[in-house]
Amino acid sequence: MKAKEFVDTYLKEAHAIFDVYKTEHFGNAMDLLWAAYKDNKQIFIFGNGGSAGTSSHMVNDLSKGSAIEGKKRLRVLGLADNMSLLSAYANDCGYETVFEEQLKNLLNPGDVCIAISASGNSPNVIKAVEYAKKNGSKVISLVGFKGGKLKPLSDVAIYFETMNYGICEDAQLMFSHLSSQFLQQKIKES
Repeated sequence: MKAKEFVDTYLKEAHAIFDVYKTEHFGNAMDLLWAAYKDNKQIFIFGNGGSAGTSSHMVNDLSKGSAIEGKKRLRVLGLADNMSLLSAYANDCGYETVFEEQLKNLLNPGDVCIAISASGNSPNVIKAVEYAKKNGSKVISLVGFKGGKLKPLSDVAIYFETMNYGICEDAQLMFSHLSSQFLQQKIKES
C-alpha cells in the first residue's frame, strides 16, 4: 500500500466519524458544560495514555481557550496532570483508584466529569465515573470501539464508532476544540 492510499482510507473513515458532532449528543454535552459554567461548578477531565494527553489538552482549551476578559471563567481540572499524586495513589491504593481518589477530595454535587476512553473499559475511568454518579455529578464520555462499560454509565456519551485508536483519538480531540470555541462564543454573548 502506498502512503496516499493509506491516508485516503484513513480520512474517509475519520470524516464519517466526525459527523457524530452534528447529532444532539454534542448539544447535550454543551448544555451540561454551560450549566456548570452558570452554576460555578467544576469540570474534571481524565483518561489514560493518549486519552490522558487529550485530557490535558482539553483542560488547556476549556480553561484558557474559552476565557473572555471581564467574564467569569470555566473551572477545569485535569486528573491525569499531577504525576506525583497519580503515582502515590497508584502505588498505595492501586492504579484503578487514581481518578476516583482525586474526586473524593474535590467533587461536589453538580460538577461535571469528562471521561475519555477509546475502549470504554479502563477500570480507573469506570471507578471514577461510578463514584461521580453516586455523588451527584454529571458525566460526559468520549468513547470509541463498542462503547464498553463507560457508554451506558454516562449522562451524555459521544460515541465514535471505530475500532481505530488513531481515528477515535482524533475525534476525541476535536471535542476539545469544538467545545472550547463554542463555549467561548456563548460566554462572550452572555
